[in-house]
Amino acid sequence: MGAALSHFTTYLANSLCGGSSRKLIAGWWYSILALSLIISLTTFWTVSTRSSAESFSALWSTIIVVGLCIGGTMVMRRFHTSIAVGFFMGSVVATSQLFFLLFLIYLGYAKDRDDLGYASAGEKLSALLSLLQCLLLGSFAAILGAHRSQILDKNGNPTAGGAAAGGAASATTAGADDDTYEPPQGDFA
Repeated sequence: MGAALSHFTTYLANSLCGGSSRKLIAGWWYSILALSLIISLTTFWTVSTRSSAESFSALWSTIIVVGLCIGGTMVMRRFHTSIAVGFFMGSVVATSQLFFLLFLIYLGYAKDRDDLGYASAGEKLSALLSLLQCLLLGSFAAILGAHRSQILDKNGNPTAGGAAAGGAASATTAGADDDTYEPPQGDFA
């Protein structure tokens, strides 16, 4: 499964991003950020027009996704340690599962509103956005898992974002992928 996923994501990187898996990861992340903005904006409508239970679920999911966007952007741009990337991957998977559950909840709200004769287009839109966010986050976690070595700092400098190796180029999507790894030198006993 891991090899097939790696081959598939390499194919995606070759066909969409000129062979750069870092650009694929960054592009996928930017699409998650855009959808998160849309979900955050629809929360205002939900809070102003729906019940307190539906408003709470929309507000809570917005708080979670904004936190994920801020923390994820920090990990993608600056903190490239294995613990930060691993925590980020776990957070992405958990948020993906949250949005799958929200998809099911919003479908239930839509059915209830249909049964009562009320308009349910807003709930169906929220369900669609939740499903899209779930799929984007889940696929992003898979891509990040397959290519996490492209994010990890290879210089042992977790806060400089690779600045010790020639500037901030390793914190962005610039440059070609490099599959070499230099182990740390020194006496660690």
